[in-house]
Amino acid sequence: MISLHDICREFQVGDERVRALDHLSIQIDRGEYMSIMGASGSGKSTLLNILGLLDMPSSGSYRFEEKELTRLDEEECAAFRREKIGFIFQSFHLIPRLSAYGNLELPLMLKGIPPHERREMIVKALGDLGLSNRANHLPKELSGGQQQRVAIARAMILKPPLLLADEPTGNLDTHSGREMIEILESLGEQGVTLLIVTHDPQLGRRARRQILMRDGQIIGDTRSVLA
Repeated sequence: MISLHDICREFQVGDERVRALDHLSIQIDRGEYMSIMGASGSGKSTLLNILGLLDMPSSGSYRFEEKELTRLDEEECAAFRREKIGFIFQSFHLIPRLSAYGNLELPLMLKGIPPHERREMIVKALGDLGLSNRANHLPKELSGGQQQRVAIARAMILKPPLLLADEPTGNLDTHSGREMIEILESLGEQGVTLLIVTHDPQLGRRARRQILMRDGQIIGDTRSVLA
């Protein structure tokens, strides 16, 4: 499904050129459940941003379902993200002035889906995550766990094949964090390719494939015996 080959990503920091990813190559199969771990500065968030087309490599190849993505312009990247990639962030990234319903409706409007179809999709998505009675609530009126469930519903409402989660339990208490992981893992069981960046080794070990990064390189790639 995904092939990264010889990926480098460099940033200019003052007078110094810093390499965040250093000739990284990896293959990711459809339906994989993978964690990406490593210390701060290891390159894991840079890798996630490139996989999600929020950033582009300085060099190398990124192929997704046989399509080379490094040649896409900004408009093409945005269209590809909407079609193929869902994002979940530690800080939720919900639009404060929009209700839960409105946050889910926005990507559907951008996709050009008619109003009656949008309503059916939103009602189902909120219902599936136990948020039917929170549809008209603003993010500030929701608990952290409820906000993250809205974020998951928004990420998955267009049914993208790839879901990227950056520290998805970082702002949640233990109980809410456990709920979120169970929801994400249930999506993986439905065939979604799930990649989670985490500092939490306990969370990382739940994944069927575990990537360990250091200094912009992959230094460990292990698979669970249950995979």
